Amino acid sequence: MAQRKLFLRESSGLVKNASLKDLVMLNVANMGAGLAVFEGISPYVVQGSLLWLASLITFLITLPLVFTYTYLLLKMPRTGGDYVWISRKLNGAIGSIMGVAFAFNMPPYFALSAFFSVASINLVFLELGTLQHISSLIYLANNVFVNPYGVLTLSQELLFYALAAISFLIIILVNIFRPKWGFTLTTILGIISSLTLIIAMIVVAVNIPDFHQRIPQFLTTFNITGTITPFHFSLPATLYMVPFFMSYAYIWLYAGPAVAGEAKEGSLKLNLILGSVLTFIMITFPFLIMDLAAGPAFNLAYYPSFTYNFWSVAIYLASNPIIQWILGIGLIAWNYFIMAFGVVVFARYIFAFSFDRLFPAIFAKLNKYSSPVYAHILDLISTLAFLALPLISPSGALALYSYTPLAIAYLFIVSLAGIKVGLNDNDIKLLTMSIISAVIMAVVEAALLIPSNNYSFSVVSSSGVNWIATAYIISLVGLGVISYFLAKYYRMKKEGIDISLIYKEIPPE
Repeated sequence: MAQRKLFLRESSGLVKNASLKDLVMLNVANMGAGLAVFEGISPYVVQGSLLWLASLITFLITLPLVFTYTYLLLKMPRTGGDYVWISRKLNGAIGSIMGVAFAFNMPPYFALSAFFSVASINLVFLELGTLQHISSLIYLANNVFVNPYGVLTLSQELLFYALAAISFLIIILVNIFRPKWGFTLTTILGIISSLTLIIAMIVVAVNIPDFHQRIPQFLTTFNITGTITPFHFSLPATLYMVPFFMSYAYIWLYAGPAVAGEAKEGSLKLNLILGSVLTFIMITFPFLIMDLAAGPAFNLAYYPSFTYNFWSVAIYLASNPIIQWILGIGLIAWNYFIMAFGVVVFARYIFAFSFDRLFPAIFAKLNKYSSPVYAHILDLISTLAFLALPLISPSGALALYSYTPLAIAYLFIVSLAGIKVGLNDNDIKLLTMSIISAVIMAVVEAALLIPSNNYSFSVVSSSGVNWIATAYIISLVGLGVISYFLAKYYRMKKEGIDISLIYKEIPPE
């Protein structure tokens, strides 16, 4: 009983509201398939690569990580997920420092989703307005839901920021006053988003026979230009795209584990693998269908335009105005789907830090609706701060992707925790999968840090060090270091509690 007093209280107070369906949808949102086939990956394609094959390879090589996450999730189903596993099974200080760094790595991703939510509305309104000759939609696209990559006036920038911020605020308020609705909102948005993506795949597939007869009008209408060169498949070029798929989709497995303390009985075992398989389908098949319809050479010529992508082509090919609207709403829904999951998950990490006395106790305080209200408020403040970066400079959106090297390092550490648990439990399967996962994460990290590879989300390139990205990563890790040692000093001096002892046991439910 004395050990229990190390924690803030003897029970988390969170309610088990999350079903298997909720957890799967959280994981699908975490991996963002709908935005990966929008403007997340295809504009950065390199000659000789096949995106559908790169997606398949990425899915296969991340399966060991999925296994490691699933095993540790079942062994330690607690709020905070991988932060708890690392801090309890590997090292308390490392778990705390990297847990904080990783958690505050999330708001930039949510800020990007808020940023692209308005960008997707711009594309949908502009495309539907043009195709259906609705001048009011074109006006809204050009004056209200403006293209963030264009030249914006100050008033347009402020309006853009306000629209994105209001969307995020509404989702925050839902989670504060009805936390169960937070799961429900994510699930509903996930079902809408996933179904519309499947409909989009069907639309493009049905139009494969006459694709090249119809698509020139689309290119002309939207002034899309490109140079088609003969396609020669390159395995190195395809492998080069793997980190893009990792960065945008397949490695993000923390959502379900982070809310495991609120999971209903029997909902944990399959949630990660189901989420990964659904993501694989919703990323791989759109790119495959696009190659079957247009041919790799054609796609490689026009993908870099940003305007030519799976979603915009599907909307155009749909022809039927009702189906076009359904697809447009589905694309917009993906952004809000991701924001909805983010609000749920980030607050759980902050709650876990506070419950362990790493953060101030106020962040583990629940309101009368059993919602970690102050953790949500911190999320709101952090995300709104990062949301300003893409508006200060459109290239700021790419700068926010620099979280990838830190995320890969974090997953390497999760794999090390899996190795240690596998050794301690004499579990050969876990040990094997965790070793494979650790090797893969190390190889990917090395690829990102080779300057000549020139990954847009790395901290180094052939032109030198990206000091903004480097400072960003250092600041995140620095925040973790400061949080841990400040908490250790304060708790010992003021409360007589050595927080390193907290990490010697699993937190109560």
